[in-house]
Amino acid sequence: MQALFWRYIILTIGILLLCLSILKFYNPDHITDWKNLIIFSGAGLLLIGLNIFLFDRIKTVKVNHSRIIYEEKGEQKDINWKDVNRVGRILFIAPPLYFAIINKNLIIFPTERNFGYSSFGSSSVFVVIDHSKMGEIINKAKEQYLI
Repeated sequence: MQALFWRYIILTIGILLLCLSILKFYNPDHITDWKNLIIFSGAGLLLIGLNIFLFDRIKTVKVNHSRIIYEEKGEQKDINWKDVNRVGRILFIAPPLYFAIINKNLIIFPTERNFGYSSFGSSSVFVVIDHSKMGEIINKAKEQYLI
């Protein structure tokens, strides 16, 4: 469920920013502020491009102490932790997102518990602490297999 959220939230925000900048451009009541228009439309296009790049890389993943299981192109892949080149967490994003590089392919996956993390800080800077079972398994696998 959270994988679907991450797949579509970036696209939705990008389209909203692009639509708002177009509506602001065609607003007859105000003089067009080109700086704000370029910032909003640029951010919208950047988020849409980011979504195109990351959409197929966001997966639903199951992990245990010896394997990582994910689905790619309708086929379920069962990979041993020894075959994972790198695994880590994307910082400052809540809920926690992890990435793994497997056979030179990047996959991004969230932990599947909604309440498995804590976030502290202000609106601009915050720290996310993952205390979910999946996060514990990933950290143990990183230590055990030296990933």
